[in-house]
Amino acid sequence: LGLSLACGSSDGNISVFTARADGNWDTSRIDQAHPVGVTSVSWAPSTAPGALVGSGLLDPVQKLCSGGCDNTVKVWKLYNGNWKLDCFPALNMHTDWVRDVAWAPNLGLPKSTIASASQDGKVIIWTVAKEGDQWEGKVLHDFKAPVWRVSWSLT
Repeated sequence: LGLSLACGSSDGNISVFTARADGNWDTSRIDQAHPVGVTSVSWAPSTAPGALVGSGLLDPVQKLCSGGCDNTVKVWKLYNGNWKLDCFPALNMHTDWVRDVAWAPNLGLPKSTIASASQDGKVIIWTVAKEGDQWEGKVLHDFKAPVWRVSWSLT
């Protein structure tokens, strides 16, 4: 795996650039991730939920989440070199553009957690207990004004 950069764009695509040892970059793309535009992307932690450090026993998994102008949050996973939607259906509790998504660090936490911020004023916390389960969303707060950014702290 190694160093990767995900870029969401107004054409609805997500481009993923992965650094090579020779200083060049490989590119893959998620076509029409959010057909009316991708507003945000965030990488999943590289360690499994509940782990304090990578065990070395499991292959690292590349996942990312995205938010878009279609009011949804989506989770993507790299399978055999191709990006595939990893949650069905898309996470859909916002009523306006999702402005930002942030995948929480999972140091010692037994689940995966994503925060999403929206033009609708709501911040929603999405959680899933284990791979294959359904994500569940809960409104953390309604700010009654557009929320543009969310960010987790390790402290």
